[in-house]
Amino acid sequence: MVEIIKKSHQYIYFFGLLVIVIGLPLSTAMMSIGQMILVISWIVGGNYKLKWKQFLQNKTAIIITSLFLLHLIGLIYTTDYQYALKDLRIKLPILFLPFIIATSTKISEKKFIFILLTFITAVLTSTAYSFYLYLTSNFIDIRDICVFISHIRLSLLIVLSIFILLYFIIKKKTFIIPLKIIFSLIVIWFLYFLFITESFTGISITVFLCLFIVGYFIVKLKNKWIKILFLFILIFIPLFIYYNFNKVYKEYKELTQEKEVQIHEKTILGNYYSHDTLNKETENGYRVYVNIAEEEMKKEWNKKSSLDYEGKDKKNQDLKYTIIRFLTSKGLNKDSISVHSLTKDEIAAIEKGISNTVYLNEYSLKTRILKIFWEYDNYKKYRNPTGYSVMQRIEYWKTSLGIIKDNLLFGVGTGDLNIAFEQQYIKMNSPLSKQWQLRSHNQFFSIMIGFGLFGLIWFLITLFYPFKNKWVRKDYYYLVFFIIFLISMLTEDTLESQAGLTFYIYFTCLFLFGREKYFPKSK
Repeated sequence: MVEIIKKSHQYIYFFGLLVIVIGLPLSTAMMSIGQMILVISWIVGGNYKLKWKQFLQNKTAIIITSLFLLHLIGLIYTTDYQYALKDLRIKLPILFLPFIIATSTKISEKKFIFILLTFITAVLTSTAYSFYLYLTSNFIDIRDICVFISHIRLSLLIVLSIFILLYFIIKKKTFIIPLKIIFSLIVIWFLYFLFITESFTGISITVFLCLFIVGYFIVKLKNKWIKILFLFILIFIPLFIYYNFNKVYKEYKELTQEKEVQIHEKTILGNYYSHDTLNKETENGYRVYVNIAEEEMKKEWNKKSSLDYEGKDKKNQDLKYTIIRFLTSKGLNKDSISVHSLTKDEIAAIEKGISNTVYLNEYSLKTRILKIFWEYDNYKKYRNPTGYSVMQRIEYWKTSLGIIKDNLLFGVGTGDLNIAFEQQYIKMNSPLSKQWQLRSHNQFFSIMIGFGLFGLIWFLITLFYPFKNKWVRKDYYYLVFFIIFLISMLTEDTLESQAGLTFYIYFTCLFLFGREKYFPKSK
């Protein structure tokens, strides 16, 4: 029985690779199970001395694995060992996946393509189920439809899938025309999904990769007229993006231009309005804190909704302020007549925390851009980023830089990041609400906070060392993956979650030394 297992260890290894790649968009448990299967396959495969020798000969694998050593060194001067050990558990795949994959039999191109197709199928399944929830569920935030992994991690997997499929469509003669048509439809679907989920990260990386690939073709192509065509495309894409951003910005400025509002003394029911004319806040150009008859609104609202006027909306905001802002955005007085005029859809929208009629079509890229403009304007006026995702990131980065300044060379250690952030928020007297006082949302800052300038240099070496190999610099799969991963780290702590870390270490190992060493060519 043992001999049979030993002979079949390659099949076990391949199965483990498939389980991980299916788990990436669908199940964190499957990621862990797949890694355990790889460990089992490595153990039953035997030849440990030979494998150790193979590993020592693979400098790229050694350097990538050394990132785990950096985290071990950070234990020397950390104080929170409980968090440090938790972090080491998350980072454990950095230690053993390069070792296992670098010392296992390289998979053939056929198996490699099968893994990629399996990965794309799993991503397609995840997006299809999320879209089902989008159509059938009563969710508050569009991100809530991504139930398997975070929407940002899923967007990275989608972008990688898109560019793998584009390679299959354009370069691979392995696939027949009907399959390429199916691949094209899947690409369109993935792009649509990025837009309906308002994935700025995914869309931005997609645009950058398109520009990068077009630029690559401009350099490589010899035909003068085709070069001119690609150069035109390279210029057109950013101009098109700028035009649309500017168009939305002009619409935003028109919406927010202050409009003249008549101040009334009494409502139709004879009650007095309250006014705060010193407060300049507006919704769609209308003053928010004038013409308010709160008792009337409260009585009428509680007739129309199961959510109490004095309670919270489904975004955990004070419901009455959501109502006031929504009515203001319609140009209405805040009284019983206006509340009575609200439709069922508008009531449902207010309950979900939507405070402006512009956001009724809340799941669109245009709406997301309008929200960002509004967030920025409010941040400039009140210097409070709470609840505004883009402005909060700026606060996270300011906090990160403050910690880095005080711990420049060696950082705070593997386990003390949470403590450092908590202390820095207090030191800065940050206006961020406690619940939003999170970490850096930038992997490079996270590394510097943990391990200082010394750690950042080490980290950058592990990232860029593979490019020492000429074939790596030419490999489409790895280049696309690396750009996706690199850009993601600018706005996310990509390596601080199981899904993000597995995404990085799995595809790094698979592309660099998990397959037969050759530059993939069309067949």
